[in-house]
Amino acid sequence: MTVFLVFLKNIFCSIVLLLTFSSCSKDKTGDVPKSETDSVLKGVWHLDFEEDFEGNSVNRSQWSLYDGPGHNNNGLRRPTAFSVADGILTVTAEMKDGQLVSGGMAHVKNYKFGRFEARVRADDDPSYATSAVLLTWPQSERWPIDGENDFYETTTNRRQSFHTYIHYGSDNKQYHKEHLFNATQWHTVAMEWSPDAIRIYVDDVLQWTLEDKNAIPTVPHHMTIQLDTFAKTMTGSTKMQVDWVKIYRFQAS
Repeated sequence: MTVFLVFLKNIFCSIVLLLTFSSCSKDKTGDVPKSETDSVLKGVWHLDFEEDFEGNSVNRSQWSLYDGPGHNNNGLRRPTAFSVADGILTVTAEMKDGQLVSGGMAHVKNYKFGRFEARVRADDDPSYATSAVLLTWPQSERWPIDGENDFYETTTNRRQSFHTYIHYGSDNKQYHKEHLFNATQWHTVAMEWSPDAIRIYVDDVLQWTLEDKNAIPTVPHHMTIQLDTFAKTMTGSTKMQVDWVKIYRFQAS
């Protein structure tokens, strides 16, 4: 009987020790880069706008389509470059009547800080003529003094990666980060822009943080979707596609 009681006592002590260790052990999730979902759940960001590109045309009450010269006067930007089908926005760059025609469009609402995200991809461009870009642009149009946040930019490479460029200052200083993801594949890209930092996420994982306050805009910006042209001509055509867009207001804690 005594041996049995000792056995029960040992079992009881082992259970107590196990429970104590479990309750005091480190939460290893703190070692993992914070996902964009975490910050939403904590209430820092509040969904203000969502676009799923339903229907068969761009919603002109929410988006302003460019109609003028192309990037750096390369070709033209035309509303006809855009199409909507099966819940996907597509902007196409191609030669028309001897001109390289592409497109860009801007969301109609401006935000002082915010979280901007989209599911996006871009075709390969063997002509090295175009760059697919998601960015925020200052309402003031005072560039580069009031900043430019290119949170997704393929540049004119073959889409083997994409980049983030943060422009700031009167002499157009820039911060740059390359993201080694195949841009021809679908990715969810998000930028959290707060007074203290700009954070870039790819597929819900934090990839880069910028904390230089000299580079962080403090004036309202709006989001744009652009397939920019860096040449006068190209061979064939190339496309940028966006599945959806979400914009969140920033609320200081």
